[in-house]
Amino acid sequence: MKKKIVGILTAVVLAVAGIGGAVAHALPPETEVTGIVTEHGNTVTGATVTVKCGATTKTDMTDSSGTYLVSFTAAQCPPGSIVTVSAQKGSMTGSKQGRIVGVTTKLNIGLVNVSIPEYGLIGGILAVVLGAGAIMYTRRRHIQGTSL
Repeated sequence: MKKKIVGILTAVVLAVAGIGGAVAHALPPETEVTGIVTEHGNTVTGATVTVKCGATTKTDMTDSSGTYLVSFTAAQCPPGSIVTVSAQKGSMTGSKQGRIVGVTTKLNIGLVNVSIPEYGLIGGILAVVLGAGAIMYTRRRHIQGTSL
């Protein structure tokens, strides 16, 4: 009789464990993308962080320690997906790309100041100056050649 009761209890425990495992597996697991935003080694508070995984894009603001955290469901961002994180504060921007590995993926971002001169404008001015100089040089050589 004891063996029969132990067998029934064992079967009940295994059945409950199997059902519990199935219920836990049915819940959508989440993937977290987190990191710290810095500028020259100092954390940046209040930066806007945009995280894109597949077709889903989410945003967060960095806290007082420069940390951001965005959560996706496994359907939105399954393991192995490529995630792109970009941060911006004022004229400073930065971005990083990585692959989702496990439950939490950490991507730290360094911001840089992007207030650089417009290279198209500089190139255009340089082309005009060099072109005008070439024309003047050619004309001068032509005039000198005809007067000899």
